[in-house]
Amino acid sequence: MKDDPGAVSIKNGKFIITYTVPSKYRVPEEVSEGFGKGGHAKGWLYYITLPYYFTAEAKLTSYSYAGTVTFDYAPPDQPTLNGTATLEKPSPNPIKLEGSKVDVKINVKGELLGYTNSSNIEEWVFYVREKDGSAKADMKKEYGKMLTATKSFDFQIPASRVTSDSFKQDYALTVIIRFKNPVITKAGPITSLEQKMDLSAGVYKTTNPITYPSIPGTPTKPEGKPPIARISAPKYVKAGSDMMVYGGASSDPDGYITDYAWGTPGAQGEIGNTARGYIWYTREQVGQTYPIMLTVVDNDGLTGSTSIEVTVIEPTPSASLEISGSLKQNRKTTLTNSSTSPNRFPIIKSKTQVTISAVSGGTNADIKYSGSLAELESKDVLFRKPGKYRATIHVENTAGYAADGEITFDIAPDEVPSVYFDIPQKMYRDPEKGNKAILQIMDRSFSTDKDVLNRRIWEYRYDSNNDGRFTDERWEIFSNENEIAPKLELNQVGRYEIRLTVFEEFGQPTIEDYVTEADRRSADSYTDPIKQALVERTVEIDNRAPEVDWDL
Repeated sequence: MKDDPGAVSIKNGKFIITYTVPSKYRVPEEVSEGFGKGGHAKGWLYYITLPYYFTAEAKLTSYSYAGTVTFDYAPPDQPTLNGTATLEKPSPNPIKLEGSKVDVKINVKGELLGYTNSSNIEEWVFYVREKDGSAKADMKKEYGKMLTATKSFDFQIPASRVTSDSFKQDYALTVIIRFKNPVITKAGPITSLEQKMDLSAGVYKTTNPITYPSIPGTPTKPEGKPPIARISAPKYVKAGSDMMVYGGASSDPDGYITDYAWGTPGAQGEIGNTARGYIWYTREQVGQTYPIMLTVVDNDGLTGSTSIEVTVIEPTPSASLEISGSLKQNRKTTLTNSSTSPNRFPIIKSKTQVTISAVSGGTNADIKYSGSLAELESKDVLFRKPGKYRATIHVENTAGYAADGEITFDIAPDEVPSVYFDIPQKMYRDPEKGNKAILQIMDRSFSTDKDVLNRRIWEYRYDSNNDGRFTDERWEIFSNENEIAPKLELNQVGRYEIRLTVFEEFGQPTIEDYVTEADRRSADSYTDPIKQALVERTVEIDNRAPEVDWDL
């Protein structure tokens, strides 16, 4: 409200803005005839202006570092569900079959990133099922209002299922988060997020198919509880892509991890005595599956081992585009090439092809940008007409693979402003003010789509022949200085009609080369279909009746 922001509070996930009336903003107002005698009463009109948008400050996770910092990924800028699955049993994996069964323990974790409103979380759902086999499944829920949730699942591999010397049981895992109220994302509102994962547990009878790495110098008869080795890595990796292998989730029930030994047969690159590292596979290894092994040592000298498998797939690129900026008519938007490819087989820039076309509403001639879309990395684009548009992209990489992608998006119309003002319906000429009536007007106009009202033209016309019509009268401008609360001095008795015309300036960035002054929206209080009612834009000026006093 101009310079008075009011009081802001949050209740049940909603913003509540409170103003006090009377406020400090007021203008003189003519009091009614019953109070006007003798000049003992003075009238004030108190007002507030309530725009239909506000600025909010969100508390986000912040980071503070010193020195040189590098990140393995960019923090998500919208709600993102990250799911991880850890095989806690058997340990090691695979394990030798002894007895009638092998116990399997799976830990599933869900982490909501890029979102902080935990009160809007309805529930977490965790689901694990065996692939093939007996198709056993289990589901668990978490109703706590938390951004991270974890559940553990217990399964068994019966000895009867191990029909060969080496057996592998695959599991399909799903973590879902549901929201009470829809969450707005770049792709539109969502009510849930879902992440699927895979995990395998191995059993052998006589010969272990995996050779775990060892760490020299460990005690032969240590004491204490052994550590649990855990590996996190993708199940599939594209040839030529660096893949991060992570063992930092390994733990020790009675101490801490001191050493990591990795085994990555067939992989390019090595991982030292560290919790994580990067490896990659060649194009010739496409279609092959390779083991990744980890042995960890705790502070008591005890060891724990586990393994996973990764399959190498074709080094195809991923073709994608992003549109950002104000998706509104005559505003600057930015089309960005967000395609990716394995880093050892980069995209060939000269073969990138991008098109933008109109689907409905506008035409291709309404799409404006400088230069060409060849070899696109980023391009500022302006759309002259609202409607639905489509952008496509074709990319090729140095491995000879190609991919295509497209996005469809809507360009909103530039809405005309809403025009409305307040005036008294009747006023009296004041002898103390040169026999004039001073009309105080208050503008209530606003932009419906957050543009700026940067010009106001105020006009009036007088019913000179008192025939009840204004159409035969001429408009006179009395203010052209963008006044919100102008005053109009009137000295003739009769009826006057007031007209306000407001002009907008773009409230968001544009590309000036493709717009003109005529593209700025305007509206007035007189023109259909949004005109203000005639009774609300007319005022009658009259003389006060004389006061008569009989002295007998």
